Amino acid sequence: MAHGGLLAVLEAARAFRDQGQAFALALVTDTEGSTYRKAGALALVAGNGERSGTLSGGCLEPALDALAARVIASGEPEAAVLDTRDDDDLLFGSGSGCRGRMRVLAWPVPGAGQTLLDRLGDAHAARRALAVWVGVDTATLGEIAFDATLAGPGALAVQIAPAPRLLLLGAGPEAPPLLHLARVMGWLAEVVDHRPALLRAERLAGASALHALRPAQALADLAALPDAALVMTHLASADLEALRALATLDVPYVGLLGPPARRDELVAQLPAGEQARLQSRLHAPAGMPLGGHGPEAIALAIAADLQRYFHGAR
Repeated sequence: MAHGGLLAVLEAARAFRDQGQAFALALVTDTEGSTYRKAGALALVAGNGERSGTLSGGCLEPALDALAARVIASGEPEAAVLDTRDDDDLLFGSGSGCRGRMRVLAWPVPGAGQTLLDRLGDAHAARRALAVWVGVDTATLGEIAFDATLAGPGALAVQIAPAPRLLLLGAGPEAPPLLHLARVMGWLAEVVDHRPALLRAERLAGASALHALRPAQALADLAALPDAALVMTHLASADLEALRALATLDVPYVGLLGPPARRDELVAQLPAGEQARLQSRLHAPAGMPLGGHGPEAIALAIAADLQRYFHGAR
């Protein structure tokens, strides 16, 4: 199953280039009012009409396809303003009724869009956001800079967020559906478990990496910290081991599976200093209270809370 989000765009770009397919890279530079996507959203449209990424629920995609076709044919960047605020749009335009304005800048690849794609790939590998300044007026249209040298009235600064990274400390029954949701959302997820029977690649097909280790060893070996760690071994001793190790690491979101009584019992076994270091980061029980039972419902609740967290509702 393919990734969503930024990962989908990077994977599609790689596939188009491998096929020798010309395409357009489109970036939402700014919006006003109600729009389906906001500044920083990306989409690709190939010369054969194949598309990766979305800018709307479908109502604006014909305009995106037309923009991409012009860019591919001309070899020059072009901007389009997609405005659904006017009443006429309900009758003669997209018919969406969203009442918003979106500016989209598109570059051809091969061509001017390649630099931006390369920088996106570098930022993804380095696990950081990419800040890009793009020219949107007549004099600077399509120019790209990765510092403020292009700043001015004819340029806009756009931040493109990296793909979130998860670490699942435990490969129990919630792991497969949670990995499925993470992949759809465009998140990268690694799984740690010391039990070989649970750590089968075919069972955890959505994982970007599998680690046959105890929690403490896996956390000690991390090359870089994840954005969120989920403690979900279903073993009290292993969960306690994971919490102790996470107390010493600056992982911003720590989720713990299980009811409040279990949480309180585990946390009470930690030294006061470790409790204090975890307190502001610990989300336990993990997940939003959506209702339902079983691994799929728990995975959905966890994914919903992670989505809330990743987008600033903290």
